Amino acid sequence: MRYALVGNQNCGKTTLFNQLTGSNQHVGNFPGVTVDSKIGEIRGEKGDCVVDLPGIYSIRPYTNEELVTRRFILKEHPDGIINIVDATNIERNLYLTLQLLEMHIPMVLALNMMDIVEKRGMEIDLHRLPEMLGVPVIPVSARKRSGLDSLLHAAAHHKGQADPDSLIHHHKNPARHVHDHHSEFAMVYSDGIEDRIDQIITALKKKYPELSNYRWHAIKLLEKDPEITKAFPLSDPALISRSYEQDIINEKYAFIKEVIDEVLVNKDKKAAVTDKADSLMTHPVWGLPIFLLIMALVFFFTFTVGDWLKGYFELGLEAFSGGAASLLTYLQVAPP
Repeated sequence: MRYALVGNQNCGKTTLFNQLTGSNQHVGNFPGVTVDSKIGEIRGEKGDCVVDLPGIYSIRPYTNEELVTRRFILKEHPDGIINIVDATNIERNLYLTLQLLEMHIPMVLALNMMDIVEKRGMEIDLHRLPEMLGVPVIPVSARKRSGLDSLLHAAAHHKGQADPDSLIHHHKNPARHVHDHHSEFAMVYSDGIEDRIDQIITALKKKYPELSNYRWHAIKLLEKDPEITKAFPLSDPALISRSYEQDIINEKYAFIKEVIDEVLVNKDKKAAVTDKADSLMTHPVWGLPIFLLIMALVFFFTFTVGDWLKGYFELGLEAFSGGAASLLTYLQVAPP
């Protein structure tokens, strides 16, 4: 089996890759772009490998890294995706997760840095999150190498299961769309966009019967994705009268907020502390004195305390140098 390792930058993806593969890895280069990939055989799993794809924030075709990741998933057809999510920044990371889910590839979500989340006094509901996303969610710590066996077991068990395991949503505004897609897809858009998607899917089936994943292609056409628009043009321009990219982005983030509100425990308590600090630092009266006080402390520690420490450091260095010279002379290693 071959897994694609996908995630944001600085989410611990490379650390996880190194832990999974050890020294059984090599660096390759994607054709046409100066972006390296790393491919490694998973330790203890003969024949199974993982591909470390570039760190990205979306699957839009605007950077080499995004193009490389998207083309690899679409053309190389990995057996599964291991989506690495930084649990300390879950809200930012889930945007890429929702895009990956729409690509209809078997996927497992690795929730990394859970130990840091616990230290911050927050919790993530590991029962509710899989219900809302429809994929297995495995807590891991790549740095401490914990949860990796469970992650690999879930990825192997999920082979060939591109459809959601089960979806349980509690939307405030239930859909009135003729097709209730909430049991089929984690990300369901407003009725107006879903109508457009259904219309485009019908047109794609007529013109491109060999296509797979019509829904993803329909969404990309609505976003005016340059690659997909060029490769799969439709004869009826009225179907896509304008770009719906910003609408789709906004609705994705609205759903992410809904997910965060349900799965992140003690978020309000943490946010309250942050809000208090923000209100104090940006206060119209106290903000400037606090800023000046902080800068004064920085200068004090840099020049006053720093100079004091520098003197002792120089004395220590002179004593060490003298002692080393005396020792070398005694050992007749250096001339007196």
